[in-house]
Amino acid sequence: MQSIEIQMLPSQASSNLEDMKKVTNIVNDVYGVSEENLWMDGAVRTTVEEIAEYTENGEIAVARSMEQIIGCVRVTWIDKETGELGMLAVDEQYQGTGIGRKLILFAEEKCRNEEFHKMQLELLVPEEGSHPSKVILENWYTRLGYQQIRTDSFAASFPRLAQLLAIPCKLVVFQKQLKKQAVTSGHKQFEGISRSCDGD
Repeated sequence: MQSIEIQMLPSQASSNLEDMKKVTNIVNDVYGVSEENLWMDGAVRTTVEEIAEYTENGEIAVARSMEQIIGCVRVTWIDKETGELGMLAVDEQYQGTGIGRKLILFAEEKCRNEEFHKMQLELLVPEEGSHPSKVILENWYTRLGYQQIRTDSFAASFPRLAQLLAIPCKLVVFQKQLKKQAVTSGHKQFEGISRSCDGD
């Protein structure tokens, strides 16, 4: 696999319509599969306008291979202690190659460097029963060190989007402590991960 570069999009990239469409399509395609049957027909996870707004605010990181965008994650903050990641998505052709994990590590490193102590994410799940893709994701996040801390009402948090749900859903909130990742080799202390990653 070609080397993967992960970086935050500069705010001016919000005017690059091709890139905004690419990120939007990746997110909608991935969530269309992972949240199948949770939404009414025709509902989409995000729009080009929304992605452009997030990009302008400096919140979108992308993974590139051969200069092509193949994945993304939104990195924001909740309070002075807690960063948040969302809209994690990897192009179908590159799924299962470790890029999703690298995007999470990138988001964690960014928040750690900005002196946040915790990282948070939310998982949309049915209020009753389970969803196969969500079970897989929950297990994956747990392996990456995230722990469930509470459940929130999706309707209360996102009243407009809740109207598009096909079945009642809730948000499962996960958090992880962001500890310093320090490696000493007799020289300078190194923290975090490289912003240029090779595929697993």
